Amino acid sequence: MADDAQAIAQSRSTVVSPKFPEIQRRAVASEAIATLKQMIVRGELRAGQRLPPERELALMLAVSRPSLREAIRALIALNVLESRHGDGTFVTSLEPELLAEPIDFLLQVSHAGLIALLEARRAIETSVVVLAAERATDLELAELGRFAESGRDKIGDRDAFIDYDGAFHDQICAMARSPILGSLMSTLRELVRELRRQLSSSELRRQVLVDHRGIAKALRARDGAKASALMTRHLERLLDVLETAAT
Repeated sequence: MADDAQAIAQSRSTVVSPKFPEIQRRAVASEAIATLKQMIVRGELRAGQRLPPERELALMLAVSRPSLREAIRALIALNVLESRHGDGTFVTSLEPELLAEPIDFLLQVSHAGLIALLEARRAIETSVVVLAAERATDLELAELGRFAESGRDKIGDRDAFIDYDGAFHDQICAMARSPILGSLMSTLRELVRELRRQLSSSELRRQVLVDHRGIAKALRARDGAKASALMTRHLERLLDVLETAAT
């Protein structure tokens, strides 16, 4: 009877923690990084959750403590983890803007990174406009058309035109009413600042205005296929500018 009571007391005091899979191959930091990232993606480690102490976590993952420290440092640099003095290591909030910061730095020092970003943006936005054509209200589509025309007054001011260009794409994203695509676009939005600086040519800005008008017109007609084709051409034009600048 006493043994049963003791067992019950122990079970109540036991804290259920995520099951950390062992890394079977040679313990290296890259394997530990991959394992921790996979656990976050699967939801086994949640935003704001504290990691177990270093010794315990190293045993759980079957890695050496130096390899684990290296993995944790790398994930801290990526804003996936954060170290709180005297309190341990935690998963960050994992907000898109936070995770975008290290990518933003990469793009600032890598022209190839800018090109890769635009390719990703093209893949997403060509889907966004199709959804916008289906889900936007007539009032929203009319407002987008008026807003597209407002860029004409901003062609002579690069900074004002950059703001206009960003707002145009943001409006389309909002009309798509897709939380997942919206989250992706929110992340990309933080990264396109360098890309928009490429709008230094007034001739290119005029072409962007023409593109915006065409996209808005296709959306007003609820022709998602045409809007997607025009968005593809629009973003490929910017891609050509970047690739030309790289040569």
